Amino acid sequence: MLLSILDQAPTRTGGAPGHAFQDALTLARAADELGYHRFWVAEHHAIGSVAISAPEVLIGVLAHVTERVRIGSGAMLLPNHRPIHVVEQFRSLEALAPGRIDLGIGRSEGAIDEAIVRAFGRPTDNAHGAGYEDQLDELLAFGEVQPWPEGHPLATARAAPTDVPLPPVFLLGSSAGSAATAARRGLGYGFAAHTNTQGAAEAVQAYRRDFVPARPGDRPHAILALKITVGEDDEHARALAAPSHLSMVRARLGDRSPMVSVEDALAHRWTDEERAAEAEFVDTRADVVGGVDAVRAGIEAAVEASGADEVIAITNTPDPEERRASFRRLSEAFALAAA
Repeated sequence: MLLSILDQAPTRTGGAPGHAFQDALTLARAADELGYHRFWVAEHHAIGSVAISAPEVLIGVLAHVTERVRIGSGAMLLPNHRPIHVVEQFRSLEALAPGRIDLGIGRSEGAIDEAIVRAFGRPTDNAHGAGYEDQLDELLAFGEVQPWPEGHPLATARAAPTDVPLPPVFLLGSSAGSAATAARRGLGYGFAAHTNTQGAAEAVQAYRRDFVPARPGDRPHAILALKITVGEDDEHARALAAPSHLSMVRARLGDRSPMVSVEDALAHRWTDEERAAEAEFVDTRADVVGGVDAVRAGIEAAVEASGADEVIAITNTPDPEERRASFRRLSEAFALAAA
């Protein structure tokens, strides 16, 4: 089993502006040393507890400060971007770090603020319908992963640099629909079990069953995204996970503040409104939180149940040293550095 990291760049109360980006660089170097397979960065907008809004910018720097680990997007949210520009960005990144770049594509807004969604000017059919599918087909055609339909008005356009291949493309989602889209187009697939705790097995099985290679030799590859926190013991892990949990609830209520400390999260007195939002929006059943032995068992069970080829871990706690320590414990649980 491959083990990777998805960095959402958690913020923290009292942190200096931009601290989350420096934390990401430090964590990427650690991931490189610890033996992780990939280090991907997310795209979110106007969510105060996580910082990365332009993964394509950060990826180039991350590739420069690492040597082995694959660097990529988890994900570029395609409705927020022009397909040709995404291809040009990631071909450029591939030219700078050959063989180490991944292009993860998503179809959500990356925001829970309607004004932000409108500002990006998503397609009018923004319920993840035909507008997104057309954008994805454009991207794959510009990247020469699939041909243009005959007579397409953009078929003569070329995405530069034309002599550099598009990096491997992964479609990220949390539904049967995203699994079907990835399978039909012969792409890698990432299932967001941290947002849909119940659908992984069905989606991954359908993806494998219906996979059609885009190019000779292409094979299905399924990644399972999980929230994972590894503490010195189970109690310590639950404490480390508390600030992120509280921030997710507060975000649903319109609070865009950075994460509070572990101590403040544990001391927080929950309101009835927060408890209601927690029950409606925040499902932690797929989260893997505990000491080393408990986390190893939890991940192995999730992989067996889903049939995933790889796990990509999300660990959001406000102290960057504690977060790196969690990933260090996770790497030791699976002996990554020795593999």
